Amino acid sequence: MRRWLALLLFCGLTWGQGYVVQPGDTLERIARLFQVSVAELMMLNGLIEDPLPVGLELEIPASNWDPMNLEVLPLPDPVQETAPALWVFIRPPLAPEEPKAPGSAAGSIQQGWASWYGPRFHGRRTANGERFNKFHLTAAHRTLPFNTRVRVTNLQNGRSIVVRINDRGPYIRGRIIDLSYAAARQLGMHLRGVIQVKVEILR
Repeated sequence: MRRWLALLLFCGLTWGQGYVVQPGDTLERIARLFQVSVAELMMLNGLIEDPLPVGLELEIPASNWDPMNLEVLPLPDPVQETAPALWVFIRPPLAPEEPKAPGSAAGSIQQGWASWYGPRFHGRRTANGERFNKFHLTAAHRTLPFNTRVRVTNLQNGRSIVVRINDRGPYIRGRIIDLSYAAARQLGMHLRGVIQVKVEILR
């Protein structure tokens, strides 16, 4: 369709023996289009310089220009004329790491009171955004980074369990960790509520 419109345009211009300069036109380009010499174009129109101002009406010398010869039409497809756009994908910046509290290095040990929580908070959002499940082995700690794994040992019966930190707490003075109901059952503390524990940071 583009080539047929161009053909009709140039046929009309040729029959009228005139041409209106388009953006990007040069004397050489117009001369090649109508199969005339640059010198003939310049002499007939009194031109002395190139490039030509857009909108200038030119007289075209008589020639044997064949409007059916599409190979001389100076209308290259702009898609072919310009290089394809190169897409550059920039990796989004990583989220800043959560600051680590003193004593949060692997191998550190804390000792104190542990409590547990369960039914009243089951299904609610934890501090890291996930839903609390009292049947998962998780725990709340005031300072350890989320997803830190710690080994909690019941100092009264020697039982231990590994839990993942996904919440903040406890906020009662003297308590160092708040365990899920499932973790409390495995430690044998779910009937007592609060016990003395040792907390070892694994990673």
